Parts: sequence; C-alpha cells; structure tokens
Amino acid sequence: MSDNKFTVYYMGRWQSEDLSDTRTALEQVGANLELLDSMHDEDEIIEKVRDADGIITSESPITRKVLESLTQCKVVLRTGVGFDVIDVEAATENGIAVVNIPDMWTREVANQAMSLLLGLNRRVVNLHDDIRANSWTPRPPYEVGSLHGETIGILGLGRIGSAMAQRAKGFELDVIAHDPYIGDESFAERGVTRVSFEDMMSRSDYISLHTPLTDETRHIIDENALRLMKPNAYLINTSRGPVVDEAALIKALQEGWIAGAGLDVLEKEPPDQDNPLLSMDNVILSPHSGHTSVLSLRIRTGRYGEEVATVLDGKKPRNLVNPQVLEHLHLV
Repeated sequence: MSDNKFTVYYMGRWQSEDLSDTRTALEQVGANLELLDSMHDEDEIIEKVRDADGIITSESPITRKVLESLTQCKVVLRTGVGFDVIDVEAATENGIAVVNIPDMWTREVANQAMSLLLGLNRRVVNLHDDIRANSWTPRPPYEVGSLHGETIGILGLGRIGSAMAQRAKGFELDVIAHDPYIGDESFAERGVTRVSFEDMMSRSDYISLHTPLTDETRHIIDENALRLMKPNAYLINTSRGPVVDEAALIKALQEGWIAGAGLDVLEKEPPDQDNPLLSMDNVILSPHSGHTSVLSLRIRTGRYGEEVATVLDGKKPRNLVNPQVLEHLHLV
C-alpha cells in the first residue's frame, strides 16, 4: 500500500525510455508513477485512469468523455509540442491544466526540416540510390536548386519556425512567413518578411510547415493551396501529418504540380505499405523522428515529472496551454 498522496499515469511510454528522472521529480510531491500501454478506446482509458491525479500521454486521446470521468485529476501533460490528442476546452471546463513541452527539441525539429530541405535540394537520396545501383553520375540528370537566393516560406513563426528561419538565413535563403498570431515586431526581430498565406504558397521555392494541428490548420495545405505552388517548389512538413491533405499532396506529386516533398509526419502513422508516397523518388520520408537527439532524449523525461509535479504542488507550470483554467484551478 503506497503512502503517496497522488497517482500519475503515463500512457504510451517508449519501451527504451528511462523514467527514473520522472519518478524522482514526482516523488518530491508525493506522487507515484503508474505505467500503462498506449490506448485509444475511451472506455478502456476511463477504466484504467479514473483515479488519476495527473496523466502523461504520448498519443492516447484524452477526450471530453475521459476528462469528465476524472473526479480528482489536476493536470494532463502531452509529451511533446502538439496537444491535439487532448480536448483542451473540456479540460478547462473540468478544472484540469493542460501542459505541453514546446521547448525541448526546437533545434532538433528545425534541423530535421533543414535536413529534408537539403536532401531534396541536393537530391541526396537519389544519388545514393544511383551509386547502389552501380550508376556513378558526377553530373546527375536531376535538377538541383541553387539554394542561395531562393525563397523559403515558413507557415508558423513560433519557436521551431523561428529556428528554421535562422537556419535558412545561414544558407542565404530569402525568408518569408505567414503567421496571423505573431506580431510585426517579432517578424522584424527575426528578419523575416510577413506575407499572406497565398503569397507564401505562390512565391516560395520551399515551404516549411511549423504550425500546430488545430481545427483551423487541419488540411490547410489542401488542393487549392498546392495548386498555388511553383512546379519546382518543395513542401517540407515536420509539424503534424493532418496539416496536409495527403490525398491532395499525392495527386500534386503524381501530376507534377510541385517538385517534391520531405515529410517527417503523415496523416496515418505508420503508413499503409501501399501508400504511394513510399514509392515516389521525389519524396523523402522520416518516421516522426525529428524530435530525437541524444540530448533531448536524456532530458525530456525529467521535464515530464517536473511539470506534472509543479501543478500537483499548486504552482503554475512553465507551459500552460489553457491559462483560462486558472479561474477554476488556483495555481500560484
């Protein structure tokens, strides 16, 4: 029988994840950590976590029904930047803080986006495959962009989008961006030109997506948007798969509306093996791994415990997604 005051459930941990730092942080406030497999059925989740004081989730959906079943929960933490698996409005109504970790792998994701851009620009995968097929082509038959002097359009100029802008400038790209929630002063500080969504889509040689998944951004890159792009332009997505209408993207690639795509995220992960994106030679894929590095893997688990423990201790976390909850949940 545990003497701990609180119970915190972590759903969907990686098998290789060392949670000793998570446990240590939680124990400081008298919280016990319980591990659960990833779940997607509401009733199963409710059955397993109904006595939770806190929840840590990777991909298990914390829906309104789940949140309304929690009689003593104070905090739900999403182990990443996006929090689309949590019904934030329902959490606020039920006095539950929603916390994310948006600052843990800013550089890593920006690096992944730039890696995909460079891979497409320099046709690295194609050249690698040529050599493996015994074709040595110092003057390859592929079009290769000059990069310097070209234009990158960034959708979402938050932490990661800003880091991407900084890297793009280092490669002498002209940087334009669209973000209706960032002020002109922030654009000026970053040396980035504000443009409309339509201008960004039509002017850019590369478009890099760094927006959260919301009702507003779901399928924001649809057929109409893709038809605005240059035929020699590339789309880079390291944000969330459903930001892009994947069926429209496949059509755009098959019919040559755009030159190619670099995708760290897909609408369905992992993809079906008959997904056409897997067999296109103008597409580079990575398995939603942009957040990983030796450093980020080492420090993230401690932050999970620290943020949840902070709320259980009656204090404000570093990144409170729903500040309106403070009207119901009094944190200092």
